[in-house]
This record gives sequence, C-alpha cells and structure tokens, in this order.
Amino acid sequence: MTLETQAMAIESAAVNLETMEAMKQGSNAMKAIHKDLNTEKVDKTMEDIEEQMDLANEISEAISQPQFAGMLADEDELTAELEELEQEALDKQLLGAGKAPISLPAAATAASANGKGKQAIASGQRNDEEEDEEEAELARLRESMGLSA
Repeated sequence: MTLETQAMAIESAAVNLETMEAMKQGSNAMKAIHKDLNTEKVDKTMEDIEEQMDLANEISEAISQPQFAGMLADEDELTAELEELEQEALDKQLLGAGKAPISLPAAATAASANGKGKQAIASGQRNDEEEDEEEAELARLRESMGLSA
C-alpha cells in the first residue's frame, strides 16, 4: 500500500511538471506575441479606428441628406407663417360681417304678440290676469308632481 501511494505521488509530480512546462511555453509564446504590443499602442489603434468610424458616419450623413436641405425653411417659421395667414383670413371674415343681429328677449316678443307689448314692458308691471294664469299653471304643475302648496 505504501508503494502504491508513492507511485501515485510520483505520477502526480510528473503531471504537475508537465503542466508547469506547458504553462511556461504558453507564457513565452504570449511574451513573443506581446513583444511589440503595449497598452499605448492599443489605445492609439483604438483612437484611429474611432476616428475612421466617425469619418465614415459623416460621409454617410452627407450622402443621405436631400440635395436642397439648406433651402428648406424650418418648422417654426412655417408654423408662424400659417398662423399669420389664418389670422388674416379671420380678420377679413370679421370685417366683412357687418353688424350683429339684434333680437329681443322672449318675454318682450311674447308681450308684443299679445298686444300689450310696449306698455307692459316699459312699465315693468304685469296685469292681474297674467298673474292669475301663471299661479293657476303653477298650482296644476305642483298637483301633477304630487306636491301640495
């Protein structure tokens, strides 16, 4: 049993040695690759790529713009002009309207239709017949609603 344990320890040490050799070779390969490479060079390369991408975007925007884009008025100017034209049209319509129609209140027209018109309206008094009729009508209305006076 002791011999088996010792054989396993030797085997494990051999595996560890192979692993270390492989790691050493990997480290040397990475050193060789990065020999001419450092963070400053990487940053410079990334800046160059970004500048080229910005230039490509600017060119793309310039190509996609309409030919007469500089000649078009902006939206605020167009809105202001539209409002001005609408206001002018409204002013013309109001100026051409003439005078507003004059109408009498409903009570005045009813009184004049009964022949009592101007005299009753001018004095502000109603005759007793009209008051009696209104009171009778009010009583009938209360009765139909189930209210007692």
